[in-house]
Amino acid sequence: MIAASVSVCFPAYNEELTIADVLREAHELLSASGIDYEIIVCDDGSKDGTGAIIDRVASELGRMRVLHHARNLGIRETFEHLYRVASKDYVFLNSTDRQWQTSILFDMLPLAKDWDIVIAARKKKHYGLAREIVSRGFNLIPVALFGVRTYDAGAVKLVKREIIERFELVSRSPFTEAERLIKAARAGYRITEYPVEVSARRTGKAQGVKGNVLKEALFDVARVWWSLRGKGGKVKPSRNASPMF
Repeated sequence: MIAASVSVCFPAYNEELTIADVLREAHELLSASGIDYEIIVCDDGSKDGTGAIIDRVASELGRMRVLHHARNLGIRETFEHLYRVASKDYVFLNSTDRQWQTSILFDMLPLAKDWDIVIAARKKKHYGLAREIVSRGFNLIPVALFGVRTYDAGAVKLVKREIIERFELVSRSPFTEAERLIKAARAGYRITEYPVEVSARRTGKAQGVKGNVLKEALFDVARVWWSLRGKGGKVKPSRNASPMF
């Protein structure tokens, strides 16, 4: 395992059934690991008791930073808020609906010696047909249009924080996650996947197949293509990026 610090981040929206156990489990695992870490959780304007539960758990456990949105801003804004306040070398952004176990972080960290982004790609997505088609489509688009394989762009990731800080993103939808991978790969950062078994969503409701979300994501594909076209399709390589094969 690498001797790197990690910001373990959790977005939460109406997750009162799972949030307490997820945060307590993360605290137990990380505090016993010897890793330099921080836990950051953001309540995205939940309408149930999620916010109050987060505050209670944080007061009990300590070493946990809590963010609250006065109203629901959506998953993209919540992710970006967590990314902005993370302070450690790497960022591990997990879900609070029990799909991914926090313990996979300890399997992914050793890969960070050779890779700048490690994606916890799902071996099986517990999707209906429509959501599966949408997911496959948006994972094929980066390959077809940008020559970059994003594996499972919507999955949990371990990301070098300098990548998050470096790139100016134009996307306004959850396609932001794919855009960051596309720009990182074009700048010479190395990306790999770590396939994992995940559980079906236990709480909340996926928003990925809503018409307005799909429409905005398609606009984002065009925005990213245009932003890269203006640079000749290239991003300036980073001095700190791992060398490509």
